[in-house]
Amino acid sequence: MKLLANAALPTSSTALKKVNVLFDETIQRISADIPNTEDVSEVIDLGGKILLPGGVDAHSHIIAEKDPGKILARVSKAALSGGWTTLVELSYFNPQPIFTSADFKHMAGLIDANSYVDMGLWGNVNMADYPYHAEAALELWNLGAAGLALMNPSPNPALVALSFSEIMDLFMEIYESDTAFAFQGYDQEQGTGFSFEAQSAAIKKLLRRMQENPIHIPRIASYPTIEFINSISKRSDISFSMCLADLMKLFSKLDLGMPTDLVDYEEIFFDLLRTNKIYMLSNNVESGAQPADCSEAFRGAPEQLLPWSYLWALEELWAKRKFPLATVIKMTSENAAKRLGIYPAKGCLEAGSDADFVIYDPHKPTQCKNPDGSSRQIMGSIDSVYLRGRKAFSGGKAATAAGSFLKRSTNPKRRHNSTTWI
Repeated sequence: MKLLANAALPTSSTALKKVNVLFDETIQRISADIPNTEDVSEVIDLGGKILLPGGVDAHSHIIAEKDPGKILARVSKAALSGGWTTLVELSYFNPQPIFTSADFKHMAGLIDANSYVDMGLWGNVNMADYPYHAEAALELWNLGAAGLALMNPSPNPALVALSFSEIMDLFMEIYESDTAFAFQGYDQEQGTGFSFEAQSAAIKKLLRRMQENPIHIPRIASYPTIEFINSISKRSDISFSMCLADLMKLFSKLDLGMPTDLVDYEEIFFDLLRTNKIYMLSNNVESGAQPADCSEAFRGAPEQLLPWSYLWALEELWAKRKFPLATVIKMTSENAAKRLGIYPAKGCLEAGSDADFVIYDPHKPTQCKNPDGSSRQIMGSIDSVYLRGRKAFSGGKAATAAGSFLKRSTNPKRRHNSTTWI
């Protein structure tokens, strides 16, 4: 048993409270007083540094090459150094998509052998396996997948796109299951390529076909689409995430070439962030070079952001713009864990939760590298990161890889609607 003493813990207000945290692999107790230390093997005095939950990223997109083990090790190590302790892989370009239980177990084994952080998996639907595709997809859900990824069009030659009619049939075939889905793509009838209008049209088509299963959109970068989803979210179980790189473009003028119209709506978008109307922030990270003909619908941010994206969110939203720290945590950790069915093991600091900690010093600057090689300074630093009670990163160095495959532990609460938004 270990003890974190004199930790500053975020509250629902702007205040911090001083606590002591007793833990092994999970948190045993959080209290204002110092507990009996008879069974404590180590006391770590934080001296008032802030204790945060590890970041949870609901959809990394990193497996795209022939050596997934090396990619998992490299990207997860970068994520760990930046305070992200949980990633869930939703591969757009994996040459071997996760279609079957054997595919799923193989990838879970690669995670156990190579990852520095805990990782879950989204599964894929193999329309080429019709009429057995729904049965195989449901088997992935029962194995603990975070959900099933739906794409139209498909960015991957190994992955057949699902038409909206096929998506409707899939929903009907697994209606009795609580299976969650992620959708990324656009309505090709709107033109020849991706646009915000075409993405919004695809989302509306999807909603006309959905039953009562949760739907998640990995990246929204257009304010009118955000406004639309927020307007119907009480009637349809739909969530979305925003890419941290899009916020960096808006607030820090770091342009990574990813399209967004947020600059035209900066003031009202800021109000959405401040009032908990943005559900989730994600890195949407891609490893390596993306295919030259890749649609903008599937382009992600470079992995070089991972070591400092959490720090950037803390500095920009909490330190500079005075958001409650709890609001930032909801967007970077808690809400993702809830959507993925891994809360409260992940995404919070409570008795019984995994001891995934980020020890954060808001007063010490960090020098960070931009993807183009230039540098920037962020006020705030990560002192150390714990993964399931083990110090996994400290003093700028990672310990040996100790991440493991993360199975979904709970099903999302299914929303039974008597009416539709149509």
